[in-house]
Amino acid sequence: MNILSRVLSGIRATPRYLWRHKIATIVTVVIAVPIIGIAVFALSPTQPEYVTDTAKRGDLRQTVEAVGTVISERDLNLQFGISGIVSNVYVKEGDVVRAGQKLAQLRAGGMGADIASASARVAQAQADLREIEAGARIEDVAVTEAEVHNKRASLEAAKSSLRTAEDAVDNAETQLDLLRSEIDTSLTGYVSTTKAAVTQKLSTTQSSLSTIDGVFNNNDLLDAMVKSDPSGFNDMRAFIQKTQQEIMSLYASVSAAATPSETLAIVDRATVAITNASTAASRAFTFVSSVSESSSFSNTDREAYKAQITAERDAIQSALSSLASETKSLRDAGAAYTSQIAAQEASLVSAKGAQAKALADIFTFEASLRISEAQLALKRAPARETDIASARAVLNQYRAALARASADFGNTVITAPVSGTVTKVPIKVGEFTPSGAAITLLGESPYRIEMYVSEIDIPKIQFAQSGSVKIDAFPGEYFTLRVGQIDSSSTDRDGVSKYRVRLDFIDQKESERVKLGMTGDAMIITGFSTDVIYVPIRAVLERNNGEQYIRVLKDGEIEERTVQTGMEGEGSTVEVLGIEEGETVIVLVKE
Repeated sequence: MNILSRVLSGIRATPRYLWRHKIATIVTVVIAVPIIGIAVFALSPTQPEYVTDTAKRGDLRQTVEAVGTVISERDLNLQFGISGIVSNVYVKEGDVVRAGQKLAQLRAGGMGADIASASARVAQAQADLREIEAGARIEDVAVTEAEVHNKRASLEAAKSSLRTAEDAVDNAETQLDLLRSEIDTSLTGYVSTTKAAVTQKLSTTQSSLSTIDGVFNNNDLLDAMVKSDPSGFNDMRAFIQKTQQEIMSLYASVSAAATPSETLAIVDRATVAITNASTAASRAFTFVSSVSESSSFSNTDREAYKAQITAERDAIQSALSSLASETKSLRDAGAAYTSQIAAQEASLVSAKGAQAKALADIFTFEASLRISEAQLALKRAPARETDIASARAVLNQYRAALARASADFGNTVITAPVSGTVTKVPIKVGEFTPSGAAITLLGESPYRIEMYVSEIDIPKIQFAQSGSVKIDAFPGEYFTLRVGQIDSSSTDRDGVSKYRVRLDFIDQKESERVKLGMTGDAMIITGFSTDVIYVPIRAVLERNNGEQYIRVLKDGEIEERTVQTGMEGEGSTVEVLGIEEGETVIVLVKE
């Protein structure tokens, strides 16, 4: 109660206190209110400010603009076609010249020799053409007939050699077949004995492997091996089973073997299989020896299993040794015939070689004979139109070379292609002039507009597109143009690669009003779309995956809308698909 009384007393006393100190109170309020207002404004969250625009529907025009300059179509840089030393200069700057007038010349001593050489080749080609038209001489026909006779004789000799070689091949093949038949008959008994021995040794080996594999089915040993090295145990047992499968697959091959060579091949396969079986037994023995003792697997158990595996391994090795001895008879008997077969096969190879050589000789002589016969027929026949045409073609080729040499000589002279005024002569008599040095001539012809376009804009420009130019000397007037020429390579303009485009005046009377060198704003219309939705190009943004989107402001909320853009138009606008006419799009966000 005392505390409450004191609080109520303080509240009742506050108005009296403020009244007694009213000046201090007013000052305090005046200072505190702005500070509180600033603090509230500073601590309140900042609202972003948007620069927006509206998606509009209408026609969109794409243009390329650049500074255009009036040039002359015949503002020519006349150049020597080759480099050389200037011998004469016939004009100076300011001279008015006629079309065809000689302006300058290089020394051309070697050019005359080239023309003389080309003229000689033309004369030789003309003589060859006359010879073909006249036909072959009697002496040439007689020489060719003798060649045909000799090649026919060589062909007959080659055919005789072929018949002899074919008989030798047939005889060698017959002898080889008889020898092989004799061997098969002589070794029939050995084959049967060997096959029986192979079957018995495979059976013994298979039985021993089965016994060894059965050892590992004992629970005490199986448990100890799995605990000791499960991976090694699985590999070892898989190898045993694989070897058993190899042996099983050999039984059918042993039965199918009929000849000594087939039987010996089976012996080799059986030897490999039994050797693998011996290796499997040794791996089993080594694995059992390495197994650790346990409560269910004692050293006595291990020794007993080792003894069992050793016995089977010895049986396998014994089968391997006896297989070699029991099949030795067949090998020795077969070896006795090996040299005979080798000698007979060598005879067959030699006979086939002679046969192949005779065939090759026949082909060679036949081809050579056909060529000689064709040459003889050609010399006996009158000149063909095709030969005459070919000779004329050669003559024309040399005439073209002569014309080229004459043209090279012409490259040493600069002549005026049109009438006009010489504006620059940068060469002097006696100087070496590289190819490209030029005399500048301003011809009499209609003017054109020249503009340089950036790499980004040049793909948009096509031949015959329309445009206009607003020349500074004619305020408010637009001269209509059409694209007439586009350079295929760039030109360096103040360190920037640009492409030159030349435009023709559609109305030639307008071109007569302008003067050379006048400049103005040139524009080419490169595209036009009707009835499309377009927005400011700055409103289109791109995500990391390449998708384009626009931020649409709707009911105070921002919605990102994926869009597709089309043609860019004038005024930094772009055609878009994905928004509707009249929607508000955000161009810029001011934080």
